[in-house]
Amino acid sequence: MRKIWLIAKTTYRRRVRSGMFLILTFGLPILMVIAGAIPIIREERGAGEVANVGYVDQTGRLANVSQVSAQDMILSLLSYANTDAARAAFQQGEISRYLVVPENYFQGGPATFYAEEEPNARTEAGLERFMQQAMLPDQPAWVIDRLSDPSEMTYVARESGVAIEQGPAVIVRIATPAVLGLLFALAVFTGASQMGSVIVREKEQRSMEMIITSLAPRELVAGKVLGMTMLSMTQLGVWAIGGAVAIVLAFSSSLDFGALSIPWGAVLWAVLLGLPGYFLYAVTASGLGIIAGSQQQAQQLAGVLGIVGLMPQRFLGVVVDTPNGAAAVALTLFPFTAPMLGLIRMAITEVPVWQLAASFVLIVATLAGSIWLVARIFRAAMLMYGQALRPRQLIRALREA
Repeated sequence: MRKIWLIAKTTYRRRVRSGMFLILTFGLPILMVIAGAIPIIREERGAGEVANVGYVDQTGRLANVSQVSAQDMILSLLSYANTDAARAAFQQGEISRYLVVPENYFQGGPATFYAEEEPNARTEAGLERFMQQAMLPDQPAWVIDRLSDPSEMTYVARESGVAIEQGPAVIVRIATPAVLGLLFALAVFTGASQMGSVIVREKEQRSMEMIITSLAPRELVAGKVLGMTMLSMTQLGVWAIGGAVAIVLAFSSSLDFGALSIPWGAVLWAVLLGLPGYFLYAVTASGLGIIAGSQQQAQQLAGVLGIVGLMPQRFLGVVVDTPNGAAAVALTLFPFTAPMLGLIRMAITEVPVWQLAASFVLIVATLAGSIWLVARIFRAAMLMYGQALRPRQLIRALREA
């Protein structure tokens, strides 16, 4: 185990310092954080703002409202007799924007808002408040507040009895397993498929001759797989932190994060199925790299493995239509599709624990068999520089092993 860990640390340190890895790992989170901070910057710029807004009531049924406040923004409202007067005031700078309420508004006609830039959340909230007060001038403030949120629903799972309030909590509860499944597919596509190139590079640099006398083939393969897995987990971890920070920044003013309910059961199964599932793909990729005779062939085989990693997406329609059907259960038990489709099923329905446990056992068993198989192939090909193993050579190597 010490030798495996030594190979893993060496592989990890060598790859984590590369410029391309650093750019891909930290560049995307920085962009996500910047994108998440933009709404805050826009909202802060409008905090405490007093905006002059004009309006044209073509219905003749709205009450005269001179001022409303919403989300730390005050809207001073000026009424105009027609659109020409409002347009002239807008062009002369007397008002910064204006709203036209059409004559058929109460029959479903849309109101039109004119401004130099897209309205932010504060402006939209202020306009909604204005329309509510203008249509119900005699009602107390609590009635208008209740109209902004007329109903609150709580969803209760029939089988587990878990209660979730409507809104973001429901989205988080449903989306978490699906997002974790997609992250697994992304990890396979970006990380595990690189294993083949790493193995071929070791062969081309002729480092096999220097280390094979002190390492068993199984130890070398396991160390390389562990090192690349640590590298991918580091990258995904940085991406996840960047994405979480971006989400917090983007929705900090509109979400109560304390009310969100994270499905920790789905997170646990994501770890139990995802880690050995990723190892399985990584070992398979290393085996393909051993079979390949050059970097180009390794990249081609890696592309095929990447397609296999994304293959579960082709079965999403089947899983969504019949989440408890025979095809969905079979795909949950198949080791190469279990991590992704099992989690997606958890977002749709209650997956029996025995199916998830069986998936875990099958993935681990397949992983153990793959390590044994790849180690035998590696032993036959470790000194064949620039040569690809043919099917006969593979069969002979397995028989001799």
